[in-house]
Amino acid sequence: MKNLFRLCVLFLIASSACAQDPSRATEFRKLTPGPGPDGKSQPTFLAHRLGTDHAEGISLLDINGDGFTDILSGAYWYQNPSSSGAEWTRHQFRTVGTLQEFVSDSGEWIVDVNHDGLPDLVTTGWMSNGILWYQNPGKSKAGQMWEKHFISNSYDTEGGAFADINGDGKPDIAFAHYNHSGVLWADFSGPQPRVHHVGGKEQDGHGIGIADIDGDGKADLLTPNGWFQNIDANNDKWQWHQDWRLGETGFPILTYDVNHDGKLDLIVGQGHSYGLYWFEQAGTPSHRTWTRHSIDESFSQSHALLLTKLDDSGTTWLITGKRYRAHNGGDPGAHDPLVIYAYRINGDATFTRFPISVNGTAGVGTQILALDFDKDGDLDLAVAGKSGVHFLENLTINKVPKATRETQQWQFDRKWPFPDEGQEVPQENGPKP
Repeated sequence: MKNLFRLCVLFLIASSACAQDPSRATEFRKLTPGPGPDGKSQPTFLAHRLGTDHAEGISLLDINGDGFTDILSGAYWYQNPSSSGAEWTRHQFRTVGTLQEFVSDSGEWIVDVNHDGLPDLVTTGWMSNGILWYQNPGKSKAGQMWEKHFISNSYDTEGGAFADINGDGKPDIAFAHYNHSGVLWADFSGPQPRVHHVGGKEQDGHGIGIADIDGDGKADLLTPNGWFQNIDANNDKWQWHQDWRLGETGFPILTYDVNHDGKLDLIVGQGHSYGLYWFEQAGTPSHRTWTRHSIDESFSQSHALLLTKLDDSGTTWLITGKRYRAHNGGDPGAHDPLVIYAYRINGDATFTRFPISVNGTAGVGTQILALDFDKDGDLDLAVAGKSGVHFLENLTINKVPKATRETQQWQFDRKWPFPDEGQEVPQENGPKP
């Protein structure tokens, strides 16, 4: 009987210990963000809609010289309010062509074209002919419209890729065309831009990338229909490899060694249908093979992509999302919710998806850019499109005052109570004594 009593006591003590286990039963109020469901860090973003203009190209430049990078898109630039969390201010600096809901702005790149020490703007669009550059007048002429200059004919230009093609240490721009008229690339290292023509209708298409596919130290040109091996870019010597048919890809066609086998793989979004994929490179230099793997098929019109480092873990992230009304609402999934996602590329060649903006007003347009705009120590994003220009603030480090956040996040009508809604009532915390 005594033994039975001892067992009961021990059972009660054990039960009491379990009931008081701090990790299981005690209230725990966590005051700072922690890891996501997989136990790893997950960046959170706050979307700020800066304007409702509808250009889809975007670029970055400190126009007013205050030390904070501003956002350019179409005819306007948005003044960075620094780290205060205040509103961005819109200014006009050029005019652009429009056609119905489209702006003739398929991409923007910052290049000092005339080598005067002032960064200029290079741009193009599919509805108007031409690769153009707009001359920066300098801070002394603030408010002056930037002068337009013509570089080259280029019809139905769908977008471009920005990287050093000829190995001179300076970035070039490669352009792709919806009418498959042949790839162009522009070299800005000389007194005047020099435009090169590569391939024709069979090689060009909806998408372009720049990467060293064969590992020879030279940048090759990637198109939706294959790739041009760089033999001597300056002298227009290329070797064509029709290794794939990728369809209407997003911009740019990306490369990354997803499975860590020492070979560059492709990462491709479908710009006018559903699907985000990576293509595994295998085989030999004389006979490469490319196996398609699905990353995400849940949203359509992945028309812009970016590889970047979102945190200090050293992990590479893929950023992409849905372009709003890429074909006037005629694409598959055109009326699905807008999304922007970040994908952590894991060591086992899998992709873990995290939301940046879901069912909001932010879409990816034709370009995605990353920079620590507020200089708080984490990487932010910027996008443009027909749903507006957006600054996507990374909240990993959040130094904006609470009062400012209240203003930012309560933008709807707060004139409560509404007329005839009802009478104000007293607070009742319990029965009256």
